[in-house]
Amino acid sequence: MQNIGPEIQVACAIIWCKDHILLSYRDVDAHQGGLWEFPGGKFEPNELPVQCLSRELHEELGIQIGDAYFVCQIPWSYGDKKIRLWVYEVFDFAGVAEGRESQEIDWVHRDALYKRPFPAANMSIVRAVGLPRFARFFGVDRTIAPAFWASQLNNQSLVYFRGVPPSDRLIGGIDAALDHGHSVILTLDQLPCFRIGCGVHFRKSDHPDEVYKALDRVEKPWPVTAGIRNRSDWLRQRDFGVDAFFISPVGDTSSHPGMPALGWSGFQLLAEEVGVPSYALGGMQLADLVTVTKHSGYGVAGIRQFQ
Repeated sequence: MQNIGPEIQVACAIIWCKDHILLSYRDVDAHQGGLWEFPGGKFEPNELPVQCLSRELHEELGIQIGDAYFVCQIPWSYGDKKIRLWVYEVFDFAGVAEGRESQEIDWVHRDALYKRPFPAANMSIVRAVGLPRFARFFGVDRTIAPAFWASQLNNQSLVYFRGVPPSDRLIGGIDAALDHGHSVILTLDQLPCFRIGCGVHFRKSDHPDEVYKALDRVEKPWPVTAGIRNRSDWLRQRDFGVDAFFISPVGDTSSHPGMPALGWSGFQLLAEEVGVPSYALGGMQLADLVTVTKHSGYGVAGIRQFQ
């Protein structure tokens, strides 16, 4: 996943310790100074992203990281400078973090990140914190109750009750999903059942005016997601404040017969451009998560293979 381009390449990390995340404070005289950031630094020549991340975190914080899990790439222009952030999650590290370069550091509860000022390029990272790696779609043809289905899901998941109209049936599914630690996204027609803890999912057929009105009607929706098949779809929806995209179809799928599959190369091209976490959808299985992250994606989504 090495990227060659005109941007300054930077690796950074969401470093977890229980429910807290480590932040570094940028010196007021630095570019984007006086703001908090996710620790990391610039690539050295011929350095791979994880190599850069490991070196920078040791130099800056004095820690040795274990596995680093890919989140997304964020291409960003500040006008005077273009950067590309390679974002990772780190759950395991050795040592005690300290500001080895005289920088202030702080462990901040995940729910308090919004109270800190960040460089604009970091805001996609803030919104990605806590996003599940698996997204499960409730098949509209299923005869079981959405509540029972949601209560049986393994792994923390992003749950989409696709095709279920506003009803007690949908409310039961939402409550069960949230009670079991999952996240929920609702389409515009499902918003009468919205409650705190739900997000919003935009479909390709949603008109921008409807989207903006919907966002004004609900309180703090998270995450905000959308589905894209190509760059044109992304350009049409990127101003909606989307936190994650479903990119499809990556593989052949019976739900979209005759639609050409993007393949992993097509998926990766989009994932590297959209600037937020991307889920691979279409012919996926849970075990494909490793392949997804090797192709600049964040998570894997599905219906039939995910029940």
